[in-house]
Amino acid sequence: MRKTHTLAVLVVLAAAFSAACSPPKYAQTKSVFGDFTVSAPWGWSVMTDGEGDAFSQVSFIGAFDRDFFLGAPSLSVRWYKRYRPHRLRDGRLEMYADVDDFFNQILKQVYGEKDCILYGPGRRADGGRVIIARPEELTLKGSGLKAKYFIVLSPTPAPDSNRWGLEQNREGKSINMRMHGYALIPMEGGFYVLCYPATRRGYDKYEDRFRALIGTFRPLTAGPNGPKVRLAVPAS
Repeated sequence: MRKTHTLAVLVVLAAAFSAACSPPKYAQTKSVFGDFTVSAPWGWSVMTDGEGDAFSQVSFIGAFDRDFFLGAPSLSVRWYKRYRPHRLRDGRLEMYADVDDFFNQILKQVYGEKDCILYGPGRRADGGRVIIARPEELTLKGSGLKAKYFIVLSPTPAPDSNRWGLEQNREGKSINMRMHGYALIPMEGGFYVLCYPATRRGYDKYEDRFRALIGTFRPLTAGPNGPKVRLAVPAS
C-alpha cells in the first residue's frame, strides 16, 4: 500500500537550535522510513512517498525560484528494490534490475538517447563541464560506498500553462531544458537514486546542495525495513 506524508518544514530539527541563532546551511536529517541519514538544506520542505519495501522517496523542496520548471528547486532520495514494479502517478509501471538498467531505461524513455548530453562531475580548464558517454564512478565521502554519477541535459516541450524555468528553441517555441543530476548507489537487493531535477538556467544555483546530499548520504538499512548496512567510514 502506498503511503504519502507531507512535512511543512524541518520543524523537529529546528527545535534543536535557539531562535536567536543564525540558521545553519544544512540540517542532519533521518528518513521517516528509518533507512538513511543525510544533510539536507536547512528550512526546505519535506515530502515522502512509499510502497512498502519496494519503493520510497524523500524529497526536499526549496523556496520559490522562477528559474526552475516547477517553480522551486528540489532534491530527492529514492529507493528501488530489484525487480519490484512501482506504479507512477500517471499509471505507468517502472521496474529495474540494477543501477545500469535504471540508467539505460531513463536515458531511452525519459531523456532520449539522441537528444541528450551527459556530463561528469569534473570541470574543464576553461570552467566548462566534461562530456561523458556513461556514468562515472565516485566514492561517497560520508559512507565510503561507490556511486555512479552523471548529469543529463535534455530538452522537452513545455506545456502552455508553464511559465517558469523555460527557454526558447530555434523555432521560438518554449522548452524545458532539463538539467538533472544523478547519483546511483547499488545496495543489497536494490539501489538508491539521489536526484537533483533542475533546469539549465537553475542548475548552478543549488548544485552545492546536491553535492552535499551525495557527500553526506549514509544508508542505515538497504531500503525501508531492509537489512542493516555496515559502513567502512564511521559517522562524523
